[in-house]
Amino acid sequence: MNTENESVTDDLEQIFSALRHEFGNTVNSLKMTIDILIRNYHDFDEKARLEFLHRAQDQVERQHRFLDAMRKYARATVRELEEIPLITFWNDCVVLLRQRLEDKHIRFSHHIQSDPCHIIANSLAVQHILEHLVENAEEAISNVAFPEIELAACKQATYMIVQIQDNGPGIHADIRDRVFMPFFTTHNGHAGLGLSICRKLLNQMGGRLELNNRQPFGVDACIWLRTL
Repeated sequence: MNTENESVTDDLEQIFSALRHEFGNTVNSLKMTIDILIRNYHDFDEKARLEFLHRAQDQVERQHRFLDAMRKYARATVRELEEIPLITFWNDCVVLLRQRLEDKHIRFSHHIQSDPCHIIANSLAVQHILEHLVENAEEAISNVAFPEIELAACKQATYMIVQIQDNGPGIHADIRDRVFMPFFTTHNGHAGLGLSICRKLLNQMGGRLELNNRQPFGVDACIWLRTL
């Protein structure tokens, strides 16, 4: 089995595991809530009945949010690849990040080391990936006294490696092996699909995504894009 097939298999295993866990928990909780309400319906006053109905409604809404997240993952598809001149690609990246970060008073720097070439990618997909990784970096440095994000790029063989580096606390060892797991999140209200979608889009473009802790602190998010 090649690396791409192994990656697809791993993703499916993680998705099915998350589905079993999420729907198993919510269905069991919903069933228990309804069972209690039915058994005690005539003993409960109107306030208690409404309380259990609201509990059931909350569980149903949680399942709807989960289904919406699954639809979002399914719709994340690269339709068409383009040959993007490096200078155009790089300028677009710099403009996108500078406008976003300067308004938030986050120090931004950038540098690139590469001869002229073309990036083989989809512009909208790359923009989505960059925005998500920068959003992650912003969250990581939200409590840092002097927050910084650096955009760097260099060419290695037939790939352009684009890096988003922050000076946050880094990825904790306890969650490092789970950051790409579909539906895993450490933030309330998040679906936990951002990194999974980024990796899916990059796989479809023949690239890959890596997250590494920096020394002495921070995270280095590396996007590998094919070049021509």
